[in-house]
Amino acid sequence: MLGVKGFRTRSDGMREAMRSFVDEAEWDSMEGENQVVITMIYDEIGPRGELSVLQHRYEEIQMMLHLHLEKGQCMEVFIARGPNQRLREILGKIRKVKGVRSIRFISTSKSIG
Repeated sequence: MLGVKGFRTRSDGMREAMRSFVDEAEWDSMEGENQVVITMIYDEIGPRGELSVLQHRYEEIQMMLHLHLEKGQCMEVFIARGPNQRLREILGKIRKVKGVRSIRFISTSKSIG
């Protein structure tokens, strides 16, 4: 399972799991609106079409960037803003996309700045 997710060691997998757990716990406690940057890593032959559909389905996704990484891997970056409920919905949809190896996000309260 760890190799499929792209982790070299169990420690790498555990670190990622703990980061995700902390991010989600903080995210769940927030109310109102936010801005998020969502990064996804996936195999080149993968879910790009499904991710593009999400961009068009959710007006909260303001920008999408596609990068070619190491041989056979790509990164997609979404920048979105809106109600937390909708942003959580977008993250949930991304998590269900088959072939996405890693998802990371950074959220910032809309009231900052």
